[in-house]
Amino acid sequence: MAFYRDRQLTHLASSVSLFAMTIGLVAGQSATLISLAATSVGNGAGATTVNALFAGLKSKFAFTYTPSGSGAGLKAFFAQTPPAGTPSPITFADSDDPVAGTEKVTGGRGYVQVPLVGVGITLAFNTSGLTVPAGLKLSRASYCGILNGSIRNWNDKSISADNGGQIALNVPIKVVRRADSSGSTFILSSHLNTVCKTPGVPAANVWNRGVGTTVSWPSTFIGATGGGGVATAITSNKGAIGYVDNATRLTKKLPAALLLNKAGKYIAVSPASITAAIKDGTVVTYGTKLTRIDNLTDPKSASAYPISGATYFLYYSDLDFKGFITAAKALAPSLGYGSVP
Repeated sequence: MAFYRDRQLTHLASSVSLFAMTIGLVAGQSATLISLAATSVGNGAGATTVNALFAGLKSKFAFTYTPSGSGAGLKAFFAQTPPAGTPSPITFADSDDPVAGTEKVTGGRGYVQVPLVGVGITLAFNTSGLTVPAGLKLSRASYCGILNGSIRNWNDKSISADNGGQIALNVPIKVVRRADSSGSTFILSSHLNTVCKTPGVPAANVWNRGVGTTVSWPSTFIGATGGGGVATAITSNKGAIGYVDNATRLTKKLPAALLLNKAGKYIAVSPASITAAIKDGTVVTYGTKLTRIDNLTDPKSASAYPISGATYFLYYSDLDFKGFITAAKALAPSLGYGSVP
């Protein structure tokens, strides 16, 4: 199954500014929709980035959710086959990588995709052996080098320059990456593929490892499954740094680096800075009932967190998820997510 990769499918889509459009989550739904019980929304699977959000919704709604990763969740949704451990039937999925619109549900059932919340993919790290009293800062040259495998020690001169002096004498960097098919990898690799090819990034740090839910990581990196698995591996390894969504990072109590954005500002991840990035994007409608947000790989706002994206909620078009989606959007900022229109 081919999932969405090309941000420029202009022949399928029409786009409008975020400031000019409010997404009608269920506008035009037929009166014949199947109305799920007010507190029951069935069973879903997909991205681990929404674990904290969906856990917070369980006080209001009855449902099960398997954090199988974006790729596995989409496969389950389109095949209408629950992943192991998930009850049947599947009624929804979540992915940080929007679908192309050409995918078909087994049996021909229609489906809807809407941006649910904004997610920030943080570079969380293990503080052991590091001296970062004001918070770790990472320029684009530095985090491109770390994630490309060309910067291997915390005493590297690029990291020292970012932080006004050396932060470690000799602490090898251990990068933790997702081992499963992950929307977090998609958001991160899309960003790296944009910013790690710009002036000021040394040749050794230029990104050439692809874009997708899986990419070609250096063999020395530590693989872990799910955002929680990445966070646990970071905690367990001195010198570790890895990418994990902000809500999971907060749950695991890990610090995150301040990253240099396009405007030249070191920005901490927060609901406000993620939302600022989302506002720089462009809403695109395509297919029959599909919406995504483009142009998020390098947001231009001075207050934008640079590695941000939306997570997408998919459900069958004969079901009504308006109450669930509304509640999710309202809860999101308190858990570390950004807002979408």
